[in-house]
Amino acid sequence: MPSEAIFLPAAGSVQFAIYPDGYDGARIIARIDEEALHARFHAPDGESALVRTYDENADSIDALATARYRENPRAAICLHSTDFQASGF
Repeated sequence: MPSEAIFLPAAGSVQFAIYPDGYDGARIIARIDEEALHARFHAPDGESALVRTYDENADSIDALATARYRENPRAAICLHSTDFQASGF
């Protein structure tokens, strides 16, 4: 499936969708902040570069977002660089 990721300038983050129960299940919206993409994944500057960096690292980012969703399905999911340090992803 093609990436659904977009950059949200006002939030300073890339928004993406995860499907914890497969594509026939719920579509959950999550975000990863710009700082995490730079610090953890060495994203270059620029909106399209941030989305591309998400796409290139979607497996680990989506895995962490899915884990956060499973911990608390009612909480908003916005990943920060410290989330990756604490989780080992």
